[in-house]
Amino acid sequence: MKHYIIAKFKDRDDTDRLLPEIEDLFQKTLDIKGVESAVIHKSNSTRDNRYSIMIEMNLSQEGLEAFDASEVHKEWKNTYGDRLESKAIFDCD
Repeated sequence: MKHYIIAKFKDRDDTDRLLPEIEDLFQKTLDIKGVESAVIHKSNSTRDNRYSIMIEMNLSQEGLEAFDASEVHKEWKNTYGDRLESKAIFDCD
């Protein structure tokens, strides 16, 4: 399945500044059983009504459950949660 995290930073400058460390963080998800890939897409738009990044993960249902319980997920929420204006989560086949 595909798992998408679509996030918008409160401070638009955070996108470029934080992208390398977010990519490093999500590379650690590849060590989680059931996670096949994790790719970070940066928006190519500077419009105010656009989201900043999209995290695309390919994983199994078990991988999603393991990711949700993982230290990576906790670090994502604890480190970046307060910096987000909004986010959307979307899962599909």
